[in-house]
Amino acid sequence: MKPEYEKIVDLPERSFTVKLVDRKSRPLLSQAWHFHPEIEICYTIESSGRRFVGNQISDYEKSDLVMFGPNLPHGFTTDMQCNQVVIQMTQDFLGSVFINKPELRSIKMLFARSKRGLEFSKETKKKAQKKITKLVTSEGMYRLLYLLELLQLLADAKDVNYICSKEYALDFNESQLGRIKIVFDHIIENYKKEVSIKEIADKLNISEVAFYKFIKKQTKKTYTQIINEFRINFACKLLMNSDKTIAQVCFESGYNNVSYFNRKFKEIMKQTPHDFRNSYINKSR
Repeated sequence: MKPEYEKIVDLPERSFTVKLVDRKSRPLLSQAWHFHPEIEICYTIESSGRRFVGNQISDYEKSDLVMFGPNLPHGFTTDMQCNQVVIQMTQDFLGSVFINKPELRSIKMLFARSKRGLEFSKETKKKAQKKITKLVTSEGMYRLLYLLELLQLLADAKDVNYICSKEYALDFNESQLGRIKIVFDHIIENYKKEVSIKEIADKLNISEVAFYKFIKKQTKKTYTQIINEFRINFACKLLMNSDKTIAQVCFESGYNNVSYFNRKFKEIMKQTPHDFRNSYINKSR
């Protein structure tokens, strides 16, 4: 779970980017989680899997429509082919004077709200899909007009939910994300065993007490919560892709107590490991 900085290539003849992204399966979060200063709108044409945004993990499926604010870490993981439309722009992609015009007040507010990540529901997704199709197939001034129409539609949407908590909507800078990446890199390499807090703290050149405060402030989660999420994420993969027993999955995921593993799995996944595996098998059929 290490956010990589993604440099968006700006073409001189365009003020924003629209691209069709076609990927094969990408099951590992370490391959997917990234951030960039541009605002992003992502519409899933075909795929399903797990969506990671900031400190939140949830499922996504076909027609998923989300919006991510500047520097909000995000990524999609899936075991299947993934086709998405990705639209990216800076907050002032038409100039700071233009975005401050009174007619664009609602869109400017939309940009501000996107810092927490936004998920749009059924009615808005249906309307947005048509505008996104026109965006992809048009050029020049028409593409810009369709983008403004899309942004206005999202700004007016009532069926929208915040993805991250208000406390998580922080103004990250690259330095802070770099330190967080050091933490997650270390956890990725060691979460299947006992992770040494002292080793992580030493890498950041801070005390163990300062480390706990740092991770809580930046992620709004405790160190224990983060470790459990990594372990349960790995356990899900074992349950989906192997015939290992629940006990074997428990121990290979870094736990040494099956009862505790079952409790944490249900707390995070909202179902038992046994039910999770059966659900996956039934969907595969």
